[in-house]
Amino acid sequence: MDFDLAQVRAFLAVAELRHFGRAAVRLNLTQQALSKRIQRLEHLLGEPLLARDSRAVELTEAGARFLPHARALLVAADSAVAETRSVTRPVRVDVWGHLHAPLSWMRRLSATEPRLTIEVSMRRGLPAAIDALARGEIDMAFGRVHDLGEPVPGALDHRLVCLTPLGALLDDRHPLAGVATAGPADLADCGIWQPNAAGTPELTGYHQRFAERFGVPLVPGGANLGAEHAVDYLHAHPAHAVLLPADLSVPAGSGAHIVPLTGPVPRWPWSLLWRRDDQSPAVALVRRSVLELARDGGWTRFDPGLDWLPDPDAAAR
Repeated sequence: MDFDLAQVRAFLAVAELRHFGRAAVRLNLTQQALSKRIQRLEHLLGEPLLARDSRAVELTEAGARFLPHARALLVAADSAVAETRSVTRPVRVDVWGHLHAPLSWMRRLSATEPRLTIEVSMRRGLPAAIDALARGEIDMAFGRVHDLGEPVPGALDHRLVCLTPLGALLDDRHPLAGVATAGPADLADCGIWQPNAAGTPELTGYHQRFAERFGVPLVPGGANLGAEHAVDYLHAHPAHAVLLPADLSVPAGSGAHIVPLTGPVPRWPWSLLWRRDDQSPAVALVRRSVLELARDGGWTRFDPGLDWLPDPDAAAR
């Protein structure tokens, strides 16, 4: 049996997005062309893979059985192309900043895929990374795709890959410093520091939505110069807090520490962005590897009863 990988990609796109229109956009196809590819694949396999009605698309039992094999086929194909072409050009990835998860993912991928050379940049704001993608200065970027002031350009595609739990960085003298966890609303009496960040509307928007949802005042001012500067700020303003990843490692003896937030857990949504027309096998390999890590690690799991996202992020899941 000879598989047409274009048909397999069409099936996988619909299986992942559960929507023919969005899958067609991802693959730069018309919905009619997308449907024909899937129909040919179903004919080849002798089984319907998708159950369609006017409201939803679901996998059939045969589709669910075929899905992991479809992923494996495409991983093998991308790896074969990358190996055959002997990937030499570095994949340029903007990871936002050095404190955040995307940098660790790229380190992990570099260690497990020796064929790849990954060069990272840290523009500390998605608008700047989007401009760099459009100019061809980078190949991929990570960031939050909402509250940017305008939609992500149509020439770019993006996928949610991780919902990072957040915590509160507190000075050791803070009233909540001794608790194991705290609720977001517990910060109402102290306030969240919001550094001036004209180039990061996605971060400003998140802070504002968090503040409105949980009744926490924002304390604007100052520059975002990294974790050490945030610790220094808290030493000078020990009643305030800073939202940062809950798993951030704070050096012992720094006089500050992270308290995880629960009830609900606020999560920062990381999406991976790339150019739709980028045919580089190395870029495809990085993209597929990140998506596999996200799927296998359950990075996008979300329980509305336990977790919190801003409304536009929750609606786009």
